[in-house]
Parts: sequence; C-alpha cells; structure tokens
Amino acid sequence: MVKLHRKLLFGCALIALVLPVAAYDKVSDQDLQNEYSGQVLTLRQRYWGPQLRFDATGNFVGTADTGPWTLAGQVRVREITLKNGVLRIRGERLFLFYDPASKTLRDALSIPKGDPARKLLGVKIDEWAAKAGKVEIELETGESEPTTADVTRSMNAVFLAPGEVLTDAVPVFWRKWLELQSAPSSNTAKPQEGAKPAYRVGKGVLPPHLKYEPDPAYSNVARQAKYQGTDVLWLIVGDDGVPRDIRISRPLGMGLDEEAVRAVTAWRFDPAQKDGKPVPVMINVEVNFRLH
Repeated sequence: MVKLHRKLLFGCALIALVLPVAAYDKVSDQDLQNEYSGQVLTLRQRYWGPQLRFDATGNFVGTADTGPWTLAGQVRVREITLKNGVLRIRGERLFLFYDPASKTLRDALSIPKGDPARKLLGVKIDEWAAKAGKVEIELETGESEPTTADVTRSMNAVFLAPGEVLTDAVPVFWRKWLELQSAPSSNTAKPQEGAKPAYRVGKGVLPPHLKYEPDPAYSNVARQAKYQGTDVLWLIVGDDGVPRDIRISRPLGMGLDEEAVRAVTAWRFDPAQKDGKPVPVMINVEVNFRLH
C-alpha cells in the first residue's frame, strides 16, 4: 500500500505534501481515505456551488460564480475515491465566522456543544452547516490508472501546494489581517508603497465627513444562518474623498466582509483638512449588519 504523507499547518501556511520513495505506485481508495479524510483543503479558485469539476491542469470545467473565501475557499474532506482517472471528493465547505472571544475565524460545523460561540448563529449549527455546505468536487488526473505522482499533481493544481500560504489564495484586503494572526506584534497598517503619504486625524488634521453611504448587501449564507455583527475596515480617504487601500481590521466572516468592502468602496467623503487644504487620511470605519 502506498502511503501519502500530508501535513496540515494552521494559521497562514496550509497544506504540505511529501512524496514517498514509491511515488509512482498505483493509488487505492484506501490510500486516499487514509491520507485525506478529515483534512481541510484550500481551493485556488473560489468557485461556488454544490458540484465542481476541474480538468487535469486545474482549470474549472463549466460555469459557476466565485464566492468569498470565508464561504467558498476551504473544504473538509469526508470521502475521496478514484475511478477511471477521476478523483471524487465529497465533503463540506468551511463556513468561517468571527468569534470575538477567541478573536479568530472559526468553522460553523466544528463548534463543540456548550461553546458560547454557538449563540452567534441563530440556527441549529450542525444540521444547517452540514446541509448548506455540502459539496462534491471532481478532479481529472489525465491518466486512466493514476500513480501517486499523478494524484499529487492534480491535487496541487486545484488546492494550495507545498510552500504556499493562505494569503496566496485570498483577496488583497484580507492579507494584512491574516498575516497579523501569525505575527500579532506588528499591528500597524501602512499605506501601500508608492502611495501619497496619509495623515492621522488629530494634531491639526480634521477628520473627513461621510456624505454618501450606500448600505451593504447581506450574503445569503449569513442570512440563512441568522448571523449579524459589525465589520471594522481600515482605509485611506484620499484628498479627493474617495476610499482606497481598504483592508480588514476586524472581520465578520460568512461572506459579509466582501460585502462590507464592496459597499465602502462606493462611499464618498468630504476629505480631511489640514491648514485648510484637503489631505489623505487613515481611518477605521464600521459597517453594521443587522437582520430585521
């Protein structure tokens, strides 16, 4: 029996795969189950839907919308089989939400009974998440009788491969917050390199004033889960009153962060003032999500 050695790292670094000496032996379903069952895999492409199919080079087959990475980015494997050169993965998506007690993103389906975080979701978590997050993924290997090397190549084309980190697979506005989870001592956001220097409010710098504030949309999954809260975003309001360099400062998860960023991108301000002139300024804003 061929044994695949796969290591799951938490935080930013995720999946690492080490090929054994017998890398070209045939792979059985039992080998695959032993290796992948229970593992959390991170998709390179955040396609949304109950069924996904990828060709041997990792390209998506068909049409589907992409989703926020807290809903569509990760999958926990329950069963994996190989037939006629096609890997079939059955599992459920991780529905990640922010737990203010632990200050981390947590999976809705992995909360133990009695955990206070269960109260953050207004549904029976286990039953709802298992049903709503159910997904089947097919990966073509391009071979009628794939070897371990073929399986590895196909898996790494669709999911994050050795040496890659979670920040490689998420939108740019998520990266700083995720980096801080592994390096919390560096918690000061800075403008992007090459951008016009931005001020902080105070010491002669008057704050900007919001003049146009379209409301954010509610993600369908968060609405189904009866999940609500406040998203905090860090951004720069330019001297033209337009937001830029938006980043997550305190997330919500459940797809609401992307909706918050989308809404704030459309906000408009009367710019900050210094010595009577408009200047760019760094601020935090709150975006509230409430079910009525």
